[in-house]
Amino acid sequence: MKLHRISIMILFMSTFCASSFAHNIVSFDESDSTKTLPVRITTTEISDEKVKAVRAVDGEQPVYPIKINIGLSKLTLFGYAQTGYTYTNVGGIESNAFDITRIILMANAEITPKLSFFIMHDAAKSELHEYYAQYAFSPALKLRIGQYKQPFSLESLLSPTVLNNIGFDASILYMAGIATDPCAGNHVGRDAGIMLTGEAVKYHDWNLLNYSLGVFNGPGMNQKENNSQKDVIGMFNITPLKGVMVSTSFILGTGHAQADNEFGAFKAGANYKRQRWTCGTEIKTDPIYLRSEYLIGNDGGIHSTGYYLDTEFHVAKHFDIVADYDYLKKNNDLSDSTQHNYMIGAQYWLFKGCRILSEFVYKNPKVGNDTKMWVTQFQVKF
Repeated sequence: MKLHRISIMILFMSTFCASSFAHNIVSFDESDSTKTLPVRITTTEISDEKVKAVRAVDGEQPVYPIKINIGLSKLTLFGYAQTGYTYTNVGGIESNAFDITRIILMANAEITPKLSFFIMHDAAKSELHEYYAQYAFSPALKLRIGQYKQPFSLESLLSPTVLNNIGFDASILYMAGIATDPCAGNHVGRDAGIMLTGEAVKYHDWNLLNYSLGVFNGPGMNQKENNSQKDVIGMFNITPLKGVMVSTSFILGTGHAQADNEFGAFKAGANYKRQRWTCGTEIKTDPIYLRSEYLIGNDGGIHSTGYYLDTEFHVAKHFDIVADYDYLKKNNDLSDSTQHNYMIGAQYWLFKGCRILSEFVYKNPKVGNDTKMWVTQFQVKF
C-alpha cells in the first residue's frame, strides 16, 4: 500500500514542481560542478487518424498527454477514468449499482532516446499495475524488464478505453488469467518478467512483423514467485494488408493452484501444467472494426476451448454500434461446462478517448441461471 501511495505522490509532485519552474532555469550541484537544465511543459493533441489507427498490440496510448521536458529527459503523464451503472437480473433476482470501475494514472519517463521507464497505477483499487524499464536497441529489438501485461491474446492487450465489451469476453478472462479462474487467481493478465519485443520488416508505410517473447514468474500481478519454474509466453503478429493483422500467441507454463480444480484434476497448492494457445485476427477499416480469436487451454489434463467475435460499425462521425459473441467451454469432456454470451450496444464519442458506452449483455450458461445485464459506462481520457 505504501508503494502505491508513493507512486501517486511522485506523479503529482513531478507535475507540480515542473509547473513551478516552467519558465525558469533549474540548477543543481553534482561533484562540485553546476549544471543548468531548461524545463518546459507542453501537450500534444493526437490526431483522429492516429487514434483510429491504434491496434490491440499498441496497448495504452494517450490522446492529450502532459509532457514535461527536463533537459534531454522527457516525462509524459496521461490516464483515464471509467464510471458506470449496471442493472443485473440473475434468475429473476434484480440488482443495480453505480460504480467506479477504474481510475488509471500513467507516467512514461524517457531518460534517453533509448532508455525509458513506465508506471501505471489504479487509484480506484489502490493497485500498482505496471512498472518496467525498457531499452530500445532499435525499433525491431527492445528489452523490457519489470511487471506488465503478458503478450497473450489480442483482447487482453487492448486498453479498456477502446474495448467494446465493457467486461471483457469470458473466454479471455478465463484463458488469459485476468479473472474467473480460481486456480490461477485474478491478476488482470499481468506478471513480472523479462521480454524482447519489437517491429520489423518494413513494407510500404507499415511493418509486417510485430513480436513479443518473454519469460515470466507465473503467479501474476503483485505476487511473489510460488514455484521454481517459469512461464514462456510469446506473440507473433503479421500485417499483410494495411489494417489487417493476423495473430498467434501461446503460454507454456506451470501453475501453482490457488484453489482446488473444479473438475478434480488437482488440489490447491499443487503445481500443474498450464498451457494456452490462440490464433486470431484484427481488421480495421473506416466503416467496420472486427476482432476474433480462437483459444485452447490445458490445465493439468483438463482441456478447454473458447472463441469470440467482436464488431464495431461506424454509423456516424461520433456514433458506433457494437456487438459481441463469446463462447467458453472449460472442460471439453463435459458439455455442462459450456457458456454462451451475447452483447449488443452503442457508443458515442464526446471527444478523443471520451465516450458514453451502453450495452445489453445476455449470459447463457449450460448449467445455472441466465444473466441479463444493462451496463452503461462513462469514460474520460487524457
